[in-house]
Parts: sequence; structure tokens; C-alpha cells
Amino acid sequence: MQHNASFRITDIQKLLFRLGLTLRYVGFRYAEEALLLMKDDETRIFSVTKCLYPPIARKYSTSINAVERDIRTLSLVAWTKKREDLEELAGHSLDRRPTSTHFLAILYAALISE
Repeated sequence: MQHNASFRITDIQKLLFRLGLTLRYVGFRYAEEALLLMKDDETRIFSVTKCLYPPIARKYSTSINAVERDIRTLSLVAWTKKREDLEELAGHSLDRRPTSTHFLAILYAALISE
């Protein structure tokens, strides 16, 4: 089901800051871009390696693997620093660090529910 997402880049930034993530992390900009791409077509989350990571890699002149790795780093930092907030956004407890895809899905769900 496609949602009519109306969040802005500032909403994404506030959400990332809430999780202890800053521009210090390369993945910060990648996550912003991923969420904006999902805003246009949320089905991209179902095939991140084909539909989500490639346009980000092209935009930032990097590899798909680097995009995934740097978003995975964000997930790890949020899990380590702000696990309670991350679980609150997820709506349930998390037994392990979310994968990059799960992390983006949590963020996206939080943004469209606001």
C-alpha cells in the first residue's frame, strides 16, 4: 500500500539526530536520500540493492556496498547509543541490531506516522 508521505528533509534530520546520528557519519546523507526516495516510491524498500542503493551510490559517486555499509553503521550507532528510542520508533523491542533495510523501514514508518 502506497502512503501519501508528507515529511520533509528537516523531519528526517530531526529523527536521525534523535537517534544520536549526526553529519559526522557518511551514512547520514545516504539515509536522508534513501528516505526521500522511499517517499516517492515506498516499494523501493523491497529491493534495496536494485532500487534504493544504486541511485544513492550514483549521486554520491560511491559503491552500492559503501551505501549499505554506511547505513548499517548508522543502525549500529543508533542501536548502541539510543536503543530505547530506536525500539520506541520500531514499536517493539529489538533482540538484535536492525539490518540496514529494517533500520530504514523503521525510520520510514516513523516519518509517515507523524
